[in-house]
Amino acid sequence: MRAYLAMAFGLFVALLGMDVADAASYPSRRINLVVPFPAGSATDAVTRRLAESIGTATSAAVVVENKPDADGNLAALSVLKAEADGYTVFVTTNSTQAANVNLFSSMPYDPARDFAPVAGIMTIPMMLTVKAEFPARNVAEFVALAKAREKPLSFGSGNTSSRGAAELFRFRAGIAMQHVPYRGMPQALTDILSGEIDCVFADPASAQGLVQDGRLRVLAVTSSERLATMPTVPTIAEAGLAGSELTAWVGVFVRTGTPPDIIAKLNQLVTAFVTREETKAYLESIGAKPFRASPEELRAFAEADTKRWAEIVEIAKIEKK
Repeated sequence: MRAYLAMAFGLFVALLGMDVADAASYPSRRINLVVPFPAGSATDAVTRRLAESIGTATSAAVVVENKPDADGNLAALSVLKAEADGYTVFVTTNSTQAANVNLFSSMPYDPARDFAPVAGIMTIPMMLTVKAEFPARNVAEFVALAKAREKPLSFGSGNTSSRGAAELFRFRAGIAMQHVPYRGMPQALTDILSGEIDCVFADPASAQGLVQDGRLRVLAVTSSERLATMPTVPTIAEAGLAGSELTAWVGVFVRTGTPPDIIAKLNQLVTAFVTREETKAYLESIGAKPFRASPEELRAFAEADTKRWAEIVEIAKIEKK
């Protein structure tokens, strides 16, 4: 019996030592950053910069995997199928971690239970965007046009923040609008340019190039303050629809069960990226702000935002999928 207990204790110590060694040497092989949106989206763009930063800091290969579908649920499930070892990392948004649980009648995962928070990256607002030739030049004219038309204006959404912003706007303005979902923001912007849809609540990172070259026009931003890159564009409250503010966020998560030491190492790597002056300048250029957060702070933030999305769904009477 004593021999058995000694052997069991020795095995436990060996396994414990192995975990510590793995955490100390992390990363020792390729890291996969899974993104729930397509290339060209704001989340994809910042993740590729993060991948370069982590690769430079650790000399590890860091690969970005885009898995756009089902409002991010497909990507989330792919992360949960991988080992909880810190080598499959979820760079995601409020879509998968706060909104979807309120937008779907049933979920294939529990964001609070199945994922461990690592660090924040950025917050970013949405912009009410229309084609340059669209007849409404401001929010008041947009609302008047919507009320005058027999057929509802259509809005495309490339993610849940895009949809949530539009649904809040529709409710606050008292107008009817037809929702057209897309797998990502680039596809929605393509269709607004072709005239397939009337408007998109787009993130600045995805749309500002089209705004700068004159193909799209921005009527308002959903942040509480104007964007430094678009100082003449009013906030949604300044445009007369207070209560329609909505800001998206991007953060890093791993599967629950990932060793705490590896989570701490990942937090250090992400935080170093977020606090770098070049990153701050880049985020400002795309209308975003740095979002520095510890794992505990990100957990509390995600919990609060989940409650916020429950309110949005109730207020705007959004039908669950």
